[in-house]
Amino acid sequence: MTSFRWIPWAIAATFVPVLAINGVLVEKALHSSTGLVSDRAFDTGNDYNRVIAAGRKQQELGWSSEISLTPTGSGHHARLVVTMRDAEGKNLRGLSLNGRLYSPVDPQPDQAIQLAEAEDGSYGQEVDLPRAGQWDAQLMAQKGEDSFSIVERLILR
Repeated sequence: MTSFRWIPWAIAATFVPVLAINGVLVEKALHSSTGLVSDRAFDTGNDYNRVIAAGRKQQELGWSSEISLTPTGSGHHARLVVTMRDAEGKNLRGLSLNGRLYSPVDPQPDQAIQLAEAEDGSYGQEVDLPRAGQWDAQLMAQKGEDSFSIVERLILR
């Protein structure tokens, strides 16, 4: 009978690597991103009907937007240009257009932007980004009581 005493130890030893790997995974989970997108997710969920109503109102306006991010010179300097058109395709003038550029892939600081109207009816601003790559533009165009939200992914090459 003494020759089989090692079997319980062998079974117990098979759990050691499993417990070690689980320990590593728990450690990584505790020190990585939480995956939380918003600090106010509950409030955002409760406001969702307001968001839907604003989307319908925006659709009724018939406005459209074109947005571009074009490199200018060396480094990560670029020009952000937004063209807003009404339902007939005419450029919208006299808008207040502001918002932010933020990185969707790493924790770069947001870039606040306030676009100025050009003579051709487009709106633009020079931006100095910390790096090339993906940037999300989150803009709000307003004219009187009307507002138009723009969210678009841009790539600076």
